[in-house]
Amino acid sequence: MNLLEEIRFGFANLGKNGLMLPINHLPRSAPAWVFSEGAVFGVAVELNDDRLVAEAFTGSQLVSVDRIVGGTPRRLLRLESSIQSLRNEFAVICAQMITPGANDCLRKELIDEPSAWWKKWRHLLGNSLAVKSSYGALAELLTIEKLMQQGMEVQWYGPSGGVVDVWTPTAGYEVKATVSCYDSYIHVAGQFQLALASASLLNLVHYRFESSASGDSIDAVVQRLIKAGFDAEVLAQSLARIGFHPGNSTRRETFMVLESRLFPVGTDFPRIVPESFADGCLPSGVVRIEYQVDLAGLDHQPF
Repeated sequence: MNLLEEIRFGFANLGKNGLMLPINHLPRSAPAWVFSEGAVFGVAVELNDDRLVAEAFTGSQLVSVDRIVGGTPRRLLRLESSIQSLRNEFAVICAQMITPGANDCLRKELIDEPSAWWKKWRHLLGNSLAVKSSYGALAELLTIEKLMQQGMEVQWYGPSGGVVDVWTPTAGYEVKATVSCYDSYIHVAGQFQLALASASLLNLVHYRFESSASGDSIDAVVQRLIKAGFDAEVLAQSLARIGFHPGNSTRRETFMVLESRLFPVGTDFPRIVPESFADGCLPSGVVRIEYQVDLAGLDHQPF
């Protein structure tokens, strides 16, 4: 029985009782385990510190967890899945992950940079998870920060599917972002996104970002917001809802703000809303409209 066969054997026979078995086809200098825990199964190696890891493929995830192994508390790096029908195919990736390489060089690379290993496989296999872009979430967080600096009470509704991303007692703020240097188009998802609230003004905030090693990241802005008094639990839950769990490498992606502009969304702003149609209703059979707006030439101010 080779390494791949041992992993497949473990997947087929461990059941769902939270069992972990050491893998025999590995040197003592680079141990690993095969496990099954509830609905998930996979392989695990030990991390050498308490960092958080939370990356996801379409059908699997790479995460750090704390478990007792042999009576000793350990922080483990686990590659896990819950798709039983593809467990034999999944085992191939598991075997590649835990293979130590010459003088354990591959294991050292994995432990030093788990997210780098994940990014290579994401690039090879693709990742169809529908999550918000990191710069899109960053734009909403920066908007919250700017409004709080102006002394406003702020609520964040974007991650929960709110019609408008950010609300204050006096106005709503729909936030858009791009990493294009020249594109001035925004995508509007639905006939309600730019509809005026009955008692509030509506603004559109548009950010233009550039990827930069010295820019802002989700994690950096989150820490500033917590220090400024924004509820840490609300931030954590909201970010998790759109795929940015603690330890996810996209939370550390950094961007420089090239420009941020505020557009009042009044009656002259180009938009499609229920009032654009007779009796305030979409044509029969039409349930949703998506469209693009060109911001070039529209009234705005720096934000």
